[in-house]
Amino acid sequence: MRDNYILKNSLKQLFSLFGLIAIIIISSILSPRFLKIENLITILRQSSILLILSLGLTGVVLTGGIDLSISAIAAFVGCTIAQLLKSGMSIPLVFGIGLIVGGVIGIFNGILVGKLKMPPFVATYGMMMVVNGLSLIMMQGAVIYGLPKKFTWLGVGYMGSIPIPVVLAFLVSLFFIILFRKTVFGAELYILGANKTAARYSSIPVDKNLILIYGISGLTAGFAGIILTARLDAAEVAMTDVFGLQTVAAVVIGGTSLLGGEGGAFGTVIGALILTIVVNIMNLTGISSFFQPIVMGVVIIFTVFIDVVSKRRQ
Repeated sequence: MRDNYILKNSLKQLFSLFGLIAIIIISSILSPRFLKIENLITILRQSSILLILSLGLTGVVLTGGIDLSISAIAAFVGCTIAQLLKSGMSIPLVFGIGLIVGGVIGIFNGILVGKLKMPPFVATYGMMMVVNGLSLIMMQGAVIYGLPKKFTWLGVGYMGSIPIPVVLAFLVSLFFIILFRKTVFGAELYILGANKTAARYSSIPVDKNLILIYGISGLTAGFAGIILTARLDAAEVAMTDVFGLQTVAAVVIGGTSLLGGEGGAFGTVIGALILTIVVNIMNLTGISSFFQPIVMGVVIIFTVFIDVVSKRRQ
């Protein structure tokens, strides 16, 4: 049964990979500029923040939950560290504070869902509003820019010919692939998402695991906020608004079921690349950016519909 389960997850991610290959072929036909090295590096750079955010969300979705607060957490962390950097605080200390802030907010989400048994949608939506409010109070409508060059290197620097955000996104992807596939905690997340009642009867620490995975989601969101702030050399409340819908889309397109128990980090990598390529080819072919949210919405509806139909047949 375990072999069948692993095979089913692998097949879903394989279908996503075929989709990515198909989109690459179509995009190369639509625009001769698509396969140029400069454009491919741009795609990887643009997908890095989305990928980091989506990987944290993947673990939550595997449990059958959702985290609507990750983009707000990323923005709050970005605004917080920008304020601290402007005050003269050292970069390593600011980096650590940013990660702690993101992780603590994520743990609060986990407590609401795991201990207080609140629906994940309600809990994380409420947390999103709280965190957005804190960001507004902190920033007072201002935009902070002109951050230290040693800090912005994290967002605009290169390691050889590869942008630093791409390197960081790769490392985060590797971490989550190992976490989900090679650890007891990762296996328990799948069981929890497939059947929460069975997980409790199997002596799996359900509440503890929920708190931990929401904490990891918040921590990852904080990391993404740090990298995005470095890349923009600026911080403002609305700087992550565009990622709210896209993170869910990347996770779902990558084969992770919103109903829980199926999917993984590798699929999310594929999903994030697919979304970034879709936006990239729309820009290359001159299609208005106003249509991009429509495309995202259609993709999510279609993918979730296929997932629900698949679950019903099972």
